[in-house]
Amino acid sequence: MRFKRPLLACAFLSLIGLGLASYLFYIHLGLLRGELLGGPVCTGGHGLLNCHAVTAGTWGSFLGMPLALWGVLGYVLVLTLTAWGESSEEQARRSLTLITVLSALFLLVDAGLLFLMAQVIRFYCAFCMLTYLVNASLLLVAAMSLRQSLPTTLSQAGAAVVSLIPSAINREAGLWWVAMLVGVLGVSGVHASTTYAIRGSLKGMQTQLREFMVKQPRVSVDVATDPVKGPPAGSLQLVEFSDFFCPACQRAAKLNTILLASYPKDAALVFKNYPLDSSCNSAIPRMVHPGACQVAAAGECAHLQGKFWAFHDRVFEQGHDYDVRNLSIDAERAGLQMEQFTQCLQTGQGMEAVRRDIADGQKVGVTSTPTYVINGIPWPGGPSPAIFKDFVKVLREQR
Repeated sequence: MRFKRPLLACAFLSLIGLGLASYLFYIHLGLLRGELLGGPVCTGGHGLLNCHAVTAGTWGSFLGMPLALWGVLGYVLVLTLTAWGESSEEQARRSLTLITVLSALFLLVDAGLLFLMAQVIRFYCAFCMLTYLVNASLLLVAAMSLRQSLPTTLSQAGAAVVSLIPSAINREAGLWWVAMLVGVLGVSGVHASTTYAIRGSLKGMQTQLREFMVKQPRVSVDVATDPVKGPPAGSLQLVEFSDFFCPACQRAAKLNTILLASYPKDAALVFKNYPLDSSCNSAIPRMVHPGACQVAAAGECAHLQGKFWAFHDRVFEQGHDYDVRNLSIDAERAGLQMEQFTQCLQTGQGMEAVRRDIADGQKVGVTSTPTYVINGIPWPGGPSPAIFKDFVKVLREQR
């Protein structure tokens, strides 16, 4: 059969796409638990690659289901079409016609998502873009095997769809619908069961958040002179009390990127120091992170030169393992004027700012890091990206 190899190639490509989409769903499940899965290929450090920021954001789902699972359904559809096309030469042609149309539609969606990554989210998902390559390959294989123009193929798509209507003499079409029904039910079941197992029902979670917000006292934090990332006048203000040597804060620094990417026009992150170092923090009964005060003061000196976030990222890449002897090296690599930086540290200007942050933290009852104050609501530990989305929904309901 002339179309045997193209069908096999499409089946192989759909299996690759299925694997990639399934892995993206695995990453999505990790985010529901507040875990950053996928490794450096997915996170890309503090560069432009960040699968988590893309998949966890507003555009990472459609009709309540992650785009990754929609991708799984799409590749299941292609895979079942290749199996349906094995029956005869004519069905193979119809199958490849439908695969051509589907892969063209996939690429149109991909183009829209790539635009959103470039213009709205400002991060790129490496695994997502690999699926775009798979879709382009599907289109190329299927279209070239038909040996006709794309407009001709599109004109034949209606007849190909009609051939999928089951009848007494077209039992293969009935089997195809059964296979697709099983696929749809399977994907829907996986989504519902895994989501419920990890975070419970959406209604139940939002009820818990409403109760949490009622119980938490509203506090006010002065952020006029602190480093801010995101629109300062945004409707969502996240004030984070953090410690550069705190492992949980190191993880939170990566989650913050995802939270901000989910609401690029609304969310702003304000950083405040709360080092668990008794040399500058009198509320700490014993030394937990020696040297944290010194690094915090260096961060404030970096802020005076408008380089705080570059310094912040360099230190948090190492976190608890950071060597304070590298402060001058990292400050220089972050682009600071070293004479001004050294003077800031020696005169105590940076430490003075740290002590103001600590005093602010004590006023709002900070006892551990990280602690967030989100629109005046204290939140020890902070939310996962999924819980933050529910929190924002509840917050906006109460306006």
